[in-house]
Amino acid sequence: MTRPAYDPRAPQIHADPYPAYRLLRQSDPVHLVPGARLWFLTRHRDCLAVLCDPRFSARQGQRLRQRHTALPVSMLNTDPPEHTRLRRAIAPALRPPALREHERWLTPLIGTWVSRVRAAARASRETDLVAEFARPLALRVLAGFLGLPEEDLADFGGWAGAVAGNLDPFADPVRDGDAASAMAAMHDRFADHLFARVTAPRHDAFTVLAQGHAEGLLAPAEAMATAGLLVVGGVEPLGDLIVNAAALLAEPGRWRDLADPAASSERAASSERRAIEELLRIDPPIQFTARTAVQDVVVGGRSIRRGDGVVPLLGAANRDDARFADPDRLDLGRRVNPHLSFGAGPHACLGAPLVRLFGRLLISAVRDCPAEPRPGEAPAVRRPGTVPRGYACLPLRWS
Repeated sequence: MTRPAYDPRAPQIHADPYPAYRLLRQSDPVHLVPGARLWFLTRHRDCLAVLCDPRFSARQGQRLRQRHTALPVSMLNTDPPEHTRLRRAIAPALRPPALREHERWLTPLIGTWVSRVRAAARASRETDLVAEFARPLALRVLAGFLGLPEEDLADFGGWAGAVAGNLDPFADPVRDGDAASAMAAMHDRFADHLFARVTAPRHDAFTVLAQGHAEGLLAPAEAMATAGLLVVGGVEPLGDLIVNAAALLAEPGRWRDLADPAASSERAASSERRAIEELLRIDPPIQFTARTAVQDVVVGGRSIRRGDGVVPLLGAANRDDARFADPDRLDLGRRVNPHLSFGAGPHACLGAPLVRLFGRLLISAVRDCPAEPRPGEAPAVRRPGTVPRGYACLPLRWS
């Protein structure tokens, strides 16, 4: 039998990877790329097992990157115990007390941007959700979380766009120099803010990182690399979450699934949590992650050798019919939803609580907004690349 091929760099995969995922999962769920010693996993149970297994290294998994320059040392490319130390240093910025502080400014920020949607609806104006709403909002969310001032936003936006490609191990290395120079410039600016927090602490991530340095958990370069990783893993994926969700909700009848004006506040909060989890599951910005086997392991009945690269396809795991009922259907009320959009195990996304808070607040704001999205006249354009998965532009009209 001819086994299906899967190439994450193919344009048809960028446009819609889910048919290929389904074919792989049905016919060759632990798929070896001949001659490359590289495996793609598509079943939920196999992806979860690898993500939680210390015999698979995230640090060595970064060898899949086709780059000329190395990434700074961060949680992305380290294993325990080094990874544990780096994670512990920034963790207080994402615990419940800190999130309650962030909610104070997130709520009015989101309200401001939803009011712009209302203004576009009143003017019957077609908008590009990416350029006019999602990306500027994501930039301000991450800038507020870090503690960047308004005057840094213009530079910050350029740096964030340039370094986002570091998430994709299969990206074209031609722009490697752009990402490296942007990261260096961003670190220089971040150093000023980190050292300022030593004498003037605030409720922001820079203060937490400065405290981690003071406590001996982080070297200065590690603190800046951690802040840089928050940008790489935060700005573009958060903007893509907004746009991917809006594209789904612009389908006829979908917007009404969010609205429930008779719901109690407790019921509404529960509904918002289920909705954001389902939107994360059905089309996640982060479609895969990379690991390398550090010893021989059997996964899904296949023998993976030490040194082999392994890529858990998170987007495929999220649509595994052995784990999810009717997995290709968007069900905003889905109650059992163990998706892998934030990964799992020691490297599970540390920023997940902030994303979930943002998503819940955004859904709460837009469900009260009378403006309803519809596809615009201009075509929607997917951005090249599979990680992060998103749109270059998404024209919408608001009824």
